[in-house]
Amino acid sequence: SRRRSGRKLCPTGPLVALSTPSTPASKMNDVEINQQIKQMQQFIHQEAAEKASEIKLKADEEFNIEKLRMVEAEKAKIRAEYERKEKQIEVQKRISQSNEVRLGRLRCLKARDDAMQAILAETAAKLPSLTAGSGYASLLEKLILEALIRIDEAKVSVRGVAGQAPAAQKACTAAAAKYKDWAAKNKDAAFASSIEVAWDSSPLAAGIGGVEVSGFGGKISLTNTLQSRLMLAYETRLPKLRAALFA
Repeated sequence: SRRRSGRKLCPTGPLVALSTPSTPASKMNDVEINQQIKQMQQFIHQEAAEKASEIKLKADEEFNIEKLRMVEAEKAKIRAEYERKEKQIEVQKRISQSNEVRLGRLRCLKARDDAMQAILAETAAKLPSLTAGSGYASLLEKLILEALIRIDEAKVSVRGVAGQAPAAQKACTAAAAKYKDWAAKNKDAAFASSIEVAWDSSPLAAGIGGVEVSGFGGKISLTNTLQSRLMLAYETRLPKLRAALFA
């Protein structure tokens, strides 16, 4: 037969799978693998448990810190509100005390003013008796002379209160003569010689006693009645009166 080069003949027929027979060594490897897997699982579970515990501890710590912060914040808020209300109460207390002091002073001032007005009214009630006394003519003359000197005018007019024209006119004549004597000593001769004191028959609208003197063509008038003298004395002596009554 003729030999072919380069080819290898294989037997024909079905292929049979080759199997590795199990040995005790291979079985030991499976047991070790399972143990290692179990150990790895246990390690993973332990690591997870430790991590979870660590996370829980950290969360609890943060929770406690936040709770403490919130508690302190609320305490601070309560303290601030308490201090605000305490200050408000203190301010209201001071305002109330100030109002009480002010009202007390006002009541005291009103009581003093009422007492002074009572004295003024009591004194004014005695004025009519002065006009009926024996010294009223002299007083009336002095009132007229004082007003003439205060006006300091050569041509003047004098009028009295209703019902006292005779007494006032008589006092006016005597006061005019004394006014001329005063002018002769304190003014020039021309002024003294030109003095004219006229009597105005129209009575004053109100008054108890005294006169009104007008000069400079009626542009300036000086009321010198008992009431005006009383008010002048009351106003000028008011501090002394208060000291005498309330000191």
